[in-house]
Amino acid sequence: MSRAGPRGRGRTVRSVPDTFFVGREDELSRMGARLRGAALGEPQVVVVEGPAGIGKTCLVRRFLAEMEPGCRILRASGDDGEMHLPYSVVAQLLVDVGDGLDPPLRELDRCVRPGAVVPDPVVVGSALLDVVSGTQEQSPVVMVVDDAHWADSPSLHALTFALRRLRVDRVLTVLVIRDVNDLRLPAGLRRVLDDDDTLTLHLEGLAAQEICRLNLALGHTPLSRWAAARLREHTRGNPLHTQALLHQFLPEAVAGDEAVLPASPAHERLVSARLDGCGPGTRRLVEAASVLGMSSLLHLAAHIGSVPDPLEALAEALEAGLLEGGTVGGLPKVAFPHPLSRAAVYQGLRPALRSRLHERAARRSNDPAAALHHRAQAAVGPDAELALKLHRLAARQASEGAWSAAASAAMAAARLSPHEADHAARFLDAVEYLLLAGDIGQAVELESQVLELPSCAARHYVLGHLACTAGRLEEARRSLTACWDDCDADTPVDTLRSAAEQLAFLHLTESDTPRAVAWSRRGLELPPGQRSTFLRESLAIGLGLQGRHEEALASLAHLSVAGPRNGPAELDGLMSRGLLRLWNGELSAARRDLKDAFLSHRRGGLPYTGLVALSFLVDAEYRSGHWDDAVAHGTQAVSLAEDTDQVSVLAMVHSLVAGPLAARGDFEAAVAHADKAAEYARALADINDIALAHTALGTVRIAQGDHEGALDALLPLLDPAVVHRAALTEIGPVLWRPLLVEAFVRTGRPDDAEAVLVPYEAGAAERDRWLDMAAAARCRGMLEAARGRSEAAEQAFRAGLDHCERGGPCWERTLLQLAFGTFLRRSGKRSAAVAQLQPACEALHRLEAVPYRDRCDVELAACGRAPGRVALARHPVLTAQELTVTRLAVRGMTNRQIARELVLSVKTIEYHLGNAYAKLGINSRMELGHRLAPQT
Repeated sequence: MSRAGPRGRGRTVRSVPDTFFVGREDELSRMGARLRGAALGEPQVVVVEGPAGIGKTCLVRRFLAEMEPGCRILRASGDDGEMHLPYSVVAQLLVDVGDGLDPPLRELDRCVRPGAVVPDPVVVGSALLDVVSGTQEQSPVVMVVDDAHWADSPSLHALTFALRRLRVDRVLTVLVIRDVNDLRLPAGLRRVLDDDDTLTLHLEGLAAQEICRLNLALGHTPLSRWAAARLREHTRGNPLHTQALLHQFLPEAVAGDEAVLPASPAHERLVSARLDGCGPGTRRLVEAASVLGMSSLLHLAAHIGSVPDPLEALAEALEAGLLEGGTVGGLPKVAFPHPLSRAAVYQGLRPALRSRLHERAARRSNDPAAALHHRAQAAVGPDAELALKLHRLAARQASEGAWSAAASAAMAAARLSPHEADHAARFLDAVEYLLLAGDIGQAVELESQVLELPSCAARHYVLGHLACTAGRLEEARRSLTACWDDCDADTPVDTLRSAAEQLAFLHLTESDTPRAVAWSRRGLELPPGQRSTFLRESLAIGLGLQGRHEEALASLAHLSVAGPRNGPAELDGLMSRGLLRLWNGELSAARRDLKDAFLSHRRGGLPYTGLVALSFLVDAEYRSGHWDDAVAHGTQAVSLAEDTDQVSVLAMVHSLVAGPLAARGDFEAAVAHADKAAEYARALADINDIALAHTALGTVRIAQGDHEGALDALLPLLDPAVVHRAALTEIGPVLWRPLLVEAFVRTGRPDDAEAVLVPYEAGAAERDRWLDMAAAARCRGMLEAARGRSEAAEQAFRAGLDHCERGGPCWERTLLQLAFGTFLRRSGKRSAAVAQLQPACEALHRLEAVPYRDRCDVELAACGRAPGRVALARHPVLTAQELTVTRLAVRGMTNRQIARELVLSVKTIEYHLGNAYAKLGINSRMELGHRLAPQT
């Protein structure tokens, strides 16, 4: 879609329609089919890809114009001048939604203000999902983001989060982009764009026949096919360039044998020709608008351009196709029809004029940050004072977590710094902020420039961070160590703290806990920094993996029992305290800490730490028998890790969620998670992750009763390259030993079982870990029973139950009762066996532990007792997601509350509940409450 042409040079402009469009019938048809699919509750994503000027925006406009009335349209456009403004694109999408937005959406316009807290993209994405859920009730929603490659990073991450959670929603999302492989796009979004279900429309140039039609639409005399072919070859069918040439030349000139077409599209010259045909006021309006970005308020552009009659100037600019109109909040706005048009105007400004316009924009702006950026654009050379102000702005934005904005300000500060040392320091800040913002592609592209800077501590740190991000761990270690070796009094404390944090984490992954502890302490000895770090977490985990439990807890003595958790002091170490309590068998306290850590870091902390806390919360819930929560949180953890590109934790997340799924008999899902865990572990070549993946598969095989398969999965853990790892050597973190002992016993290898069990028993006793002592006692009972030593076996089982008395309800107690009851029944002690099997049966029915419940039922039947069916019967027809949703509904949560808890759309919750009702043969929540009771 395009506006009418300008006044030509020495020729009369014919009257043409306001808008026209040619070609693209196939693309429009395919987009229409996707809209029909979305209307039926099948969410769709369409990507319109192609180079600048190829007609992407025109295609989308025509599609929107031809849609059936009634669809709700949410529109936004990226702007290269607003890439540093957090959530500018999300805010645009919500302009026409109306009042009543919940936090944080109603406060997004404050994100660019000094001192404002920038919310996490996961939080904004969840809220956006909530809005879309409520908007689609009456009609389908079409969400359009034009120039997505210029969208701000927080918006892109929030949008990715929302898109990946649309399941049965009436939503069509259209993304207009130049290149789907643009590294600036979040990896999660690139995966969405690369999905088989995503429709990608790669636009090619117009065909010769379509150029003929375009020429007629402009009101010209017909163009011969030869001339159209010549013009297509010259412009490669680019609609913008083709139209501009047709505006500049008469068709006869294009068709003539002697006609000389421009040597290149020269779009700047063509736009300049249009400007030359306009009056002075119109020119000033267009030029001022180009300084303000792709779009701006009319009165602001008029003030900056000193335009006395802005409405008259706008009318002429519209006629010339230089600007388009619209409104924002009821006020008139102006926008360029295409980024190339704005770029042509902006680049065509005389340097002195451009500088003056930016200065006027700076004086007019109510936003100090935007004013500084305009002043930076107005600068004609290095400016120490301005560079210092931008540097301070970047530091303030970084302290608030506005990493993308901080990167933009720091890059401007570097450009304007007259002294080489200041330039280097600020450029390094910019690269670091890009990494923290998740703009990995941009940061990596700048690595070669970082290498050219003079050697210093900050340069070593940034190179180390880049190497960590790329998985080059040895290179990262060298650079981060050099950061400390080259530091001096001018090295920022945050740089040194961050370097120590990265080194501590590297040593933790390699099970070098002494060095991890040493680097953690070294970083904590420095003065406090401006942002949260992983230092206290690394210190406590390192001490815990060395068996120094009390010392580890003492390092976290600053933490209160409960919130508020509003800053680094209240957050640093909270996740580690949950881990220490988990390993020590304090399951209830561990669940509380880990959930608190997840929620607090999600509100304002380190997203990575929050995700790790959520992952281990799944483990705590599995061990304590809260399996509904474990499955729900495990599914959420996997999704969050994928959506936020936290590849380093995906192996762990998939490993931990496999346990409760396997115990419930959902073997297909459990094996899929175990396989995914192994895939990510191999890709990262991390032995800890590999061990977790093997443990996950071993858990699945034990639940299946496939003990040979369990041995195949678990025997690699005895490899010398693996077994020395602190996470496997220490008692508590990974429960692989009971699995391996059971597999050895069941396959007739008692001596091998003994070799694994003895050090496990000794370590559990030395640490006084009641949960591990109970598991070791169960293994000892099974082993002694297999050897025919009945008295020793019974003694071991009873000792295990005694250990369980020290803690609350747990999965291990149920396993003990099942194993003990089975032993007693096979020893001919049926009454004693029933005393153990009956409570085990009740627990297994409550947990819905299908494979274990079935074994218990067989043992009870052999004792002459029919298994007691409790009110909470397993409903195998329900999927894991349906079961999770129905459990939350039984707790009294509304559909919207469930959607927010699981971070899904309300439509998806309704879909799962509807399926559950149909499968259970019920019609209401009241009936659901009778069929399913909340799990305790």
